[in-house]
Amino acid sequence: MKTIGLLGGTGWSSTIGYYKTLNELVNQQLGGYHSAKILLKSIDYHDIMNNYGKNHEQIAQLLQHELLGLIALNPDCIMICCNSLHKYYDMIKDNISSTIPVFHAVELTAKYANENSCHKVLLLATKFTMEDGFFAEILEKHGIDVVVPIQKERDKMQKIHDELMKNVVTQESRNYFRDLIATHKDLDALVLGCTEYPLIVDHNNSALQIIDPAYLQAAHAVGYALQG
Repeated sequence: MKTIGLLGGTGWSSTIGYYKTLNELVNQQLGGYHSAKILLKSIDYHDIMNNYGKNHEQIAQLLQHELLGLIALNPDCIMICCNSLHKYYDMIKDNISSTIPVFHAVELTAKYANENSCHKVLLLATKFTMEDGFFAEILEKHGIDVVVPIQKERDKMQKIHDELMKNVVTQESRNYFRDLIATHKDLDALVLGCTEYPLIVDHNNSALQIIDPAYLQAAHAVGYALQG
């Protein structure tokens, strides 16, 4: 079994979900007491989080430093446990001389959406990701139409996200997302473009098919780790 490298702590509440999903997927395939071989580099997210929408170069430099630290540990593949950071990975990937594969959350989302005839999707993400447009732009390049919530909804979602970063999950938040998703039930699917949103959005409160980039990353990483 190959070793999966996680760049986590981005934030910590959602990194727990990556760890859990990887181990569940390995055990489903191998049975017994098998679990995933994981290297977790959990970073202090504060400086990155505070620079979203303000200093792109600073975030890119911070990500490069942390990613090189993970690469030095020599995992067989890598997952960045934050959808927003894939914008900055695209900015620095050519600076990193590594052959270790990185499973790109947004590219995997586009591939899955096309393979499953999800031609028009609702993007639920952090306020930065929804307003910056990098996630939507990649999907649209793959022929997928993207709908983003209006300003008032984005502001409310950001307040909920701040709670989720501290692992605060409330029924009120679950109900808010249920009602928001229901207003877009004519779409093909929703994309959980924030890695904290699986904490409160699931098939019990979503009227739409859910595309979870974190799960797609984990599934591809496990497939790679177990191949051969």
